Amino acid sequence: MTPNIQIVFASMSGRNRAIAGHLQAQLASKSQTLVTEISQADAFELPQADAVIVVSYTYHDGDLPDEAQDFFEDLKEIDLERTKFAVLGSSSKKHIHFGRAVDYLTMQLNSSNGEQVADSVKIDQDPDDADWARVDQLAQRVLKSVED
Repeated sequence: MTPNIQIVFASMSGRNRAIAGHLQAQLASKSQTLVTEISQADAFELPQADAVIVVSYTYHDGDLPDEAQDFFEDLKEIDLERTKFAVLGSSSKKHIHFGRAVDYLTMQLNSSNGEQVADSVKIDQDPDDADWARVDQLAQRVLKSVED
């Protein structure tokens, strides 16, 4: 059976949208993927997926993006039933709290009974070749977790 992987993203500059698209391309041959902008995503549907990848930027100096607030609050109310997940995102090291939204989302997904299957990835602004390699590694770990 083909695994179902949902990719949820928040993007202001387009970087995280590009990362979500890259993930979809990496996973497409071995899974069915659905890419959803975070303000349109329904957290209560996440347990129906085999795995979820959340891609988010960090707003200002360590905040979740405004468009991610409802999704984040809904995560507090659900049981992910051990749904596999990974979190990553592009942010800026110029901020005191680099990539903190990635940390917040990772902690909440764990608290909501998710199963983290890859280390979180934080990217400084535009991904370079090493960053793309880490994104690809995350995608492969997620894929391996749903194929086992």
